[in-house]
Amino acid sequence: MKNFLKPVLLFLLVFTIYSCNKNESIDGGGTSGETNQEFEFGAQVNRDFMGVVKDQSNVAISNATINIGTKTTQTDANGVFIIKDATVQERFAYIEVSKIGYLKGLKTVTPTQDVSQVNLVLLTENIQPLPSNNQIQLINGAKVTFNGDFEDASGNAYSGVVNYSLNHIDPASPTIANEMPGMLLAKTAADDFEMLQTYGMLHVSLTDASGNALQIAAGSTAEIRMPIPSVLSGAAPATIPLWSFDEAVGYWVEDGFATKTGSEYVGTVSHFSWWNCDINFPTEVLCLTVEDANGNPLANVNIDLSFPGNPFPGTGVSNALGEICGVVPTNQTITYTAYDDCGNTLSTNTIGPFTNATTWINETITIPNSPALQTITGNFLDCNGSPVIDGYVELSYGGYQTIQYIENGVFEISTLICNGSTSGFVEGLDYNNSQSTGVIPFIFSQPVSNIGTIISCNTIDEYITYQVDNGPAVTTQQIMISAYNSGTTGFQVLADSETPLEEVNFEIDTTAIGSYSLTDVSAPLLVISEIDLNTNTTTTQNFEFIISNFGNPTEYIDVTFSGEFTDINGVTRSITGTIHVRRDT
Repeated sequence: MKNFLKPVLLFLLVFTIYSCNKNESIDGGGTSGETNQEFEFGAQVNRDFMGVVKDQSNVAISNATINIGTKTTQTDANGVFIIKDATVQERFAYIEVSKIGYLKGLKTVTPTQDVSQVNLVLLTENIQPLPSNNQIQLINGAKVTFNGDFEDASGNAYSGVVNYSLNHIDPASPTIANEMPGMLLAKTAADDFEMLQTYGMLHVSLTDASGNALQIAAGSTAEIRMPIPSVLSGAAPATIPLWSFDEAVGYWVEDGFATKTGSEYVGTVSHFSWWNCDINFPTEVLCLTVEDANGNPLANVNIDLSFPGNPFPGTGVSNALGEICGVVPTNQTITYTAYDDCGNTLSTNTIGPFTNATTWINETITIPNSPALQTITGNFLDCNGSPVIDGYVELSYGGYQTIQYIENGVFEISTLICNGSTSGFVEGLDYNNSQSTGVIPFIFSQPVSNIGTIISCNTIDEYITYQVDNGPAVTTQQIMISAYNSGTTGFQVLADSETPLEEVNFEIDTTAIGSYSLTDVSAPLLVISEIDLNTNTTTTQNFEFIISNFGNPTEYIDVTFSGEFTDINGVTRSITGTIHVRRDT
């Protein structure tokens, strides 16, 4: 869910780049010379998926229906969906997304053993009556002329009102990878599977007055015209294969050709779904590992790959192991550029060319002066105080957002912090129960920011939680005082409940946002009755208090704390805690 968007590849290198386990990626797609081997879809497996569905204005689409295999669900208010244990193939998963008012989203991915994350953009369906001249056109010049009759879904002749919706995807679109159907994997007329470079895609839907699907009648045709982007016009071949997207199987199929006429491609088709003007090419399979100068893997690094004559670089994002895998063209020197989340260039260099490889090609990219790697951790509980087993946590800072799937009540998000950001926000969502923690601010604490325990429950307005060692989180909602003390310029938070006894008393002599040790402020106090902890005593060690928010009255006070103490038996214990309460005065 990045707000920073870059053009995606689509020139000779439809770099279907994805984070993956090397044993789970594309086996085929062309490996050497001019001989292409059939795509190996692999055996049936069960995999987990999480995705985000948005419209072309980057607005989340709720209540969209998601189908993967035999599993179905709907997106939540944030456009997020989660599907677990969907039966797919090892190297091929087909995702269908439906919502009234939009074209059907059709996405294919190579699933990973971990949760596969998918981003989709649904295109608006603009339904209009077919003009009397049977010609339809978009402002960019994409045009369709119908040269015959129509039929209904059963193949019966139809002569009533015909409505249409026309959409075109420009290969220069920065969101094309999330808009287009499939992943530009195609079956040629010779029954080989290859990768494609697109010069444009066009979709037409036909319906009657009641919204029932129509099609071009058997024996009839339509002429399609697609504009050639100016940056591709010099390299555009005189004729180019046409490919239609087979919605039943989830990949493109070669079906005729188009001819270059001036600045557009012109072809004749006999049916409608998605049509694509593409050239196909042999490829090599490449896996990159992104590391810092010390050899540590770097997650969430954006990588562009390009080569001479390619105006649209392929993009990908490294996974938790620093890996990105995909296909690249044979016999080309490839330039990579690494970016952080904010779009700042971290490194650029060349790799390749790669020729006639029979196995995976492995390359390492070193980022010599990478920003600080930040890890955000915490616990995530539901309304009953139990670990959330089907949810997600969204991290945002400086205009950047990412989400992480949660299945055991624990989250750990690693990312490079850029543009000098020192604080961020987290929100936890219990997907199955439609509950939220609300947006909680925090301050980065290198190298790990422990958010403590957050509770996803719409009816819980404020709480204090703490956890000793790896024991269960203890939570109290009985907040008695959360007040500003004008006499000492500090504040106090007191929670007390009788059954069970859960007393927490926190006082600090400042309201300024920041991180504090025991010696930074006068007389910080933390008393928790169950363990008799008082931070004024010598039994506490390495304590840190982080005030990330101090709102006005009725707004939130947010504090996290962590450190060690010696219990009554002389054993050193660790403790972490979260204070999320509304200020009284």
